[in-house]
Amino acid sequence: MANEDGLLPIGLAPEGKNDDDTRADAIALFGIDLGDGSAAPIDVDADGGEGAMATANSNGSAPSVASTGNTSKHKSLVWADFEEIYEVINGSRICTKAVCKMCKSTLSARSAAGTGHLKRHQKSCRIKTDQCARVQSRLSYNPDGSVYNWDYKPEVARSKLCCLIAKLDLSLGIGETDAWEEYIVRAHNPRFVKVSRHTTTRDLGKLFNERRNIIKNYVLSGASSVGLTLDIWSGNAKEDYISVVAHYVTTDWELQKKVIGLRLIEVKHTGENIAEKVACVIEEFGLLDKVFSVTLDNTSSNAKAMETLTPTFAGYLGSEPTPTPSDPNKVKYHLVHQCCACHIINLIVKSRLKRFKPYTEDFRTTINFLNSSNQRIALFKNFCIAKGVRPRKFGLDMDVRWNATYLMLKHLLPYKDVFSVFINSNYGSTLLTASHWYIADKILEFLEVFYDSTVTLSGVYYPTSPLILHHLLDIITHLHESSKDHNLFSIVYPMKLKYLKYWKDIPLLYSFAFILDPRGKMRGLFNVLTIMQQKTSFDYSSYYGIVKTKIFKLFNKYEEKFGAARSQRRAAHPASIISKRKQAWGRIFGGPGASGVVGPSPASAPSPSLSTSAAACELPAYLDSDNVTAYEDDFDLRLWWRDHKLTYLVLSIMARDIMLVPVSTVSSESCFSLTGRILEERRRRLLPEHVEMLAYIKDWELGERRLQHDVDNQELVDAFKHLYLDEDSSTSRAPSASTSASVASTSGGS
Repeated sequence: MANEDGLLPIGLAPEGKNDDDTRADAIALFGIDLGDGSAAPIDVDADGGEGAMATANSNGSAPSVASTGNTSKHKSLVWADFEEIYEVINGSRICTKAVCKMCKSTLSARSAAGTGHLKRHQKSCRIKTDQCARVQSRLSYNPDGSVYNWDYKPEVARSKLCCLIAKLDLSLGIGETDAWEEYIVRAHNPRFVKVSRHTTTRDLGKLFNERRNIIKNYVLSGASSVGLTLDIWSGNAKEDYISVVAHYVTTDWELQKKVIGLRLIEVKHTGENIAEKVACVIEEFGLLDKVFSVTLDNTSSNAKAMETLTPTFAGYLGSEPTPTPSDPNKVKYHLVHQCCACHIINLIVKSRLKRFKPYTEDFRTTINFLNSSNQRIALFKNFCIAKGVRPRKFGLDMDVRWNATYLMLKHLLPYKDVFSVFINSNYGSTLLTASHWYIADKILEFLEVFYDSTVTLSGVYYPTSPLILHHLLDIITHLHESSKDHNLFSIVYPMKLKYLKYWKDIPLLYSFAFILDPRGKMRGLFNVLTIMQQKTSFDYSSYYGIVKTKIFKLFNKYEEKFGAARSQRRAAHPASIISKRKQAWGRIFGGPGASGVVGPSPASAPSPSLSTSAAACELPAYLDSDNVTAYEDDFDLRLWWRDHKLTYLVLSIMARDIMLVPVSTVSSESCFSLTGRILEERRRRLLPEHVEMLAYIKDWELGERRLQHDVDNQELVDAFKHLYLDEDSSTSRAPSASTSASVASTSGGS
């Protein structure tokens, strides 16, 4: 009895405890009579049809035979896919079984068992049902209901072979090998015949042209504007390629990207040559009058290329004369030229990265010592199991990748106890001490802010431009606080100078994107600038007024371009939804670490006159409205502007264009990661046009599955993460020197 009563505190009724017992307990404890349950349930169906609830027998007792039907309301939605089976036990009618409506399987439905097993079965069953439905949808039927015989189409098989070659980086001649023919004929299709390399190359060109025409004529033609990222890569084949990636927003306000150019550069990397290659790609896709922004690395050749490209790409918002006494013919082009933020973060960290090397050298020695012997790895595995720790190996960092040092320490620190004991007892001397781990923990903590910012700003499917100002604030605050530590001052001070070199003058795009986040606006920008002024000792008071003036001027250009199509229909403000990641809004508006400052009213700064009364309405109305206070992770900025596009008809277009601007060139670098695997040592004979075709198709295939993330960075993360010794050896390989060099070459050392 004690065991049965022990179930009550956790909400479970003991087996065999019927409703009479429950009734008696309620009377004893609360003085409430729950009734004897003999009253007949109410018939909720007026017509008394099949859906009516079962009623009790005339004598008030429950039916004596098993029956089905739902006689009570269930909170769990899982019961929509199950039929309840009731039985009479000890005079009470109890649901004991649940029959799946999809597969007719019978499962336990006793209340003590809960619904977890039903949910798992429901999920599995729905997956199988969906798969069957997809198969059925692909079948062809005769008029009498019978199924057509499957018809093998060689052209479809060859097209899919091209897709497979691009996805898996296979040889173009795999279709003509005996091994491939034997596999397909014996396992899949006995009618398959070999496909020559020449035929596969021809099919690849056909598939490429079909896909490119779809992208050109249907996808990008429907986008009103695009943001470009450009980068140059030097591969192991001693050939240099330039990539051009187009970012755009769909009609459903989803961010997408497409590789539209991967061209071999056989000449010197001058600004003129770069501009020529890029302009050729943009002209081929008909995007000359749709380019809103260009993001690239901060190099002199890229800057020179932008001087050539800017007049060519200025067709979207046009230009305006800005004569000066020295240059009366000076023209200002409305094209956003954006330097890669992740590249700048990389420069900041690498400026003093070598100072960390002496502190981490002993860790490299110990990891090399462990990985150099299979017997030693086996001993460490057994030692970890004996200590109750999941056994694993550890990867080495690379000199050109500071984030590799971060990942090395991140995965090593949780094993500091077992790792120290094992290494010190097998190395022959005390190599790792408590001070080593203390320093490693400090280095990891110091690098974490830069690593998190790099990962966040490398995103593809969410806007990064509204996030950049938050991360600039995080980085400068981190450097400011770290400089107070006398042990870190010599490291932090040069990094802070590098930060101020690139970001003391905050790009207007960063501020515009922050303002067009309804949680920030001008009030939030004022607070951010106030905090930055405290950390950098730089006066931002005039910058605030410049931003206010410039955003009104930019909106005026949008009003001139899109104002004529303004609908007279005005919509009420819908409930706000929105961002991709939770940011430190508490520091800006209040809460832990808040500055305590409150931004001025947006009307306190003068705004330039606008061309129409309608224009004078949208932007001031947006800025004067209350800030949205949805700071949760599920707040999506794209959805907020999509839901408010009828309220802010023109301003929403400007917000969409600013949101599509990527603040890094990681999308181009990930293209090079794909290309690096295409141009492996065994595939050096590939022609440049074939390299471009394979890279295009591979990127477009990933895009259809929304998997165009930073491939290179994910490979680096996986190289350090998947090293557990209790996994399959194919997924637990420590990164070798050749792998490290390959990853470094495709990344440019970012």
